[in-house]
Amino acid sequence: MTPKSKAEELVKKFLDATNCYSWEAKQCALIAVDEIIKTEPRYPSNVDWDDAGGTHQYYYEEQRKEANSYWQQVKEEIKKL
Repeated sequence: MTPKSKAEELVKKFLDATNCYSWEAKQCALIAVDEIIKTEPRYPSNVDWDDAGGTHQYYYEEQRKEANSYWQQVKEEIKKL
């Protein structure tokens, strides 16, 4: 899922769940994404074993970097909505 489509999905879910204004749903989605980023997720990730130098210590670090980048992009897309 692209960062833009994930951002739209999150905001829509908060709109549907809370029946609030769109700016409030955006704030809720931003809070949720910030919490996800704090957990240092490894997914979603398209890191290939070879991209990470072929060792597990680099593989997991590359997954974290890529997932962090993805969620940062989602955050920026939410701000644009």
